[in-house]
Amino acid sequence: MRYTTTMNQEMKRRVTACAAGFSLPRYRELPSVGLYLDQTVQLVNSCFRGFPGVELTPSMVSNYVKKGVISHPVKKKYSREQLASLIYIVLSKNVLSLENIDTLFQMQRVHCTAAEAYDYFCDEVENCLPYIFGVSSTIRGLDPDADDEKRLLRGTIVAAVNKMYLDCCFVAMRQEEALWPG
Repeated sequence: MRYTTTMNQEMKRRVTACAAGFSLPRYRELPSVGLYLDQTVQLVNSCFRGFPGVELTPSMVSNYVKKGVISHPVKKKYSREQLASLIYIVLSKNVLSLENIDTLFQMQRVHCTAAEAYDYFCDEVENCLPYIFGVSSTIRGLDPDADDEKRLLRGTIVAAVNKMYLDCCFVAMRQEEALWPG
């Protein structure tokens, strides 16, 4: 199969449409009652619908619990804090090892609450994603005095969002080729 060497306007439109209006639920918007495994997976995946490769499965959640990256569910239900952690993990797992994700969680727990850390993560994703996808021409700079946790988080988000962008581009290119076989 032959792929085009450049993206045409329609392909670019499809890619930028993935990011247009993207937002993540804030900590207070996550369910305050525990969710069962299937509900948890469905909620996390709904946050990234439209982004190929950003996906969570029940077996992945079980593995994260088994490895101690997230705590065990209580009465088979996952809490708001676990949901926030899983949303972070599903975005980061394509660019960081589980060991490094766990290290970032440990660093974050020393300096802020789960709610503060998660909401900051959401703000950073929503700051970087439109810029990387070409929807926005600006990106808010990182404070030069930002602590290590914020710098590591920004680096993780930029790498993860760039991966999301590349995956969307390649999907759009393949869809275009399927429409116009060469």
